[in-house]
Amino acid sequence: MQNEKSTAPSMVREYKIGNTTYVVKSHSRPDATEDAVSKVRRLIRNDLRKKPVNS
Repeated sequence: MQNEKSTAPSMVREYKIGNTTYVVKSHSRPDATEDAVSKVRRLIRNDLRKKPVNS
């Protein structure tokens, strides 16, 4: 964590579930080659290919 730059997050969202408020902060690299939605979609598809159908 010492090498981490102290920059403002690119997005901050608050979610309230019941009586608890969650603050979600996200960061992205300016030189990223894919957006977060594409990356999560790719990770889910890769994970589904690894698992047998009957699990």
